[in-house]
Amino acid sequence: MREQDIFFIKKTFSLARKTEGFVSPNPLVGAVIVKNNRIISSGFHKKAGLPHAEIEAIKKAKTSLKGATLYVNLEPCFHWGKTPPCVDEIIKSGIKRVVVATQDPNPKVNGRSIKKLRQHNIEVEVGVLKEEAQRLNEIFFKNMKKKLPFVVAKVAQTLDGKIATKKGESKWITTKLSRIYARKLRDKYDAVCVGVNTIILDNPSLEGIRKSPYKIIIDPQLKIPLEAKIIKKAKNNLIIFCQKEILKKKQKISHLKKKAKLFI
Repeated sequence: MREQDIFFIKKTFSLARKTEGFVSPNPLVGAVIVKNNRIISSGFHKKAGLPHAEIEAIKKAKTSLKGATLYVNLEPCFHWGKTPPCVDEIIKSGIKRVVVATQDPNPKVNGRSIKKLRQHNIEVEVGVLKEEAQRLNEIFFKNMKKKLPFVVAKVAQTLDGKIATKKGESKWITTKLSRIYARKLRDKYDAVCVGVNTIILDNPSLEGIRKSPYKIIIDPQLKIPLEAKIIKKAKNNLIIFCQKEILKKKQKISHLKKKAKLFI
């Protein structure tokens, strides 16, 4: 493993992280094109449906890519989706070497792009900082391999395991930094799920710093207050799970349906 390859693959990680939480269900991808030991272009995937990192880097290049090396943290795509296959554009570009941190677990790709590049006499190096690359896209890897959502449990408690005062009063037990971190976590994931008592006691907005994730409320008896922040600020991204016994609360249901999706 060359030191230069490690250096430039780390650059792709930094680029990929720029849109963490904004490319779902796609993976985080950054790309760097190097010629004569100098970065001549770079790109990162900004949003599902927009050009992939490799294409952005190729299109942005101001000089010939003939003989250049492409660094990318995930194997380039092989298939048509919302955008054309990246592998074909790489072949056309004149790039002669591709360094891939890790293979794509998507069955539609999974080594096929690597094979095609080699068939076109492009040198391919795979596995540079592989473990770090897979951690970067751990959500995508679990979705692809297990067909399951990636769930993170966030708990705030004192060192002796308490979450409130003896009288049950809800108080801040976290620092300002930890609360900022919690909001950053919301930016990273598609949805935040809490029980209705959290809404009643804390009246949180459950917003991130840069985005507004889906809010999922577990509320069997439909006790959520209509004046709650999460109701007032709903942006078509509020989901409430209830039991069928709440059907008699017709007026409340009618009001909530304007703000949220109810699953009974």
